Amino acid sequence: MIATPKNGFYESIDYPASGRTTALAVHSAFARYASNVEVSTECSDLDCLIVNQSTTVGYFVVPEILHWEDRNTEWSGIKDKLEIKLAVYDARDGTELSNTIISGKSKWVTFGGDHPQDLLPEPLNKYVESLY
Repeated sequence: MIATPKNGFYESIDYPASGRTTALAVHSAFARYASNVEVSTECSDLDCLIVNQSTTVGYFVVPEILHWEDRNTEWSGIKDKLEIKLAVYDARDGTELSNTIISGKSKWVTFGGDHPQDLLPEPLNKYVESLY
């Protein structure tokens, strides 16, 4: 079960749906290796997953958006930035099994504009692959 993190923000800018986008990217990465992967839209942390999910088999995955910065890179020269903390827990007892920080920056020239969510798949897929 994957938690949906709270939306990312940078300074006073809130990025709506960034939490859902992150949860779906995590889902896609794990779905390549596991047959039963679900996203909880109600939980953003481990405590909520433990209380609300009646499972004693499998894993809880808790992403947390640490930095989400969407810039108009072509115009400003400032790169998009992303930093996600991802922790994996045993669903039986909540023991942390693994955690990592996934980060990325856009290129200077993106031909149409990257966004922080475009920076997720590659490092996320590499991390999940290392777990299997």
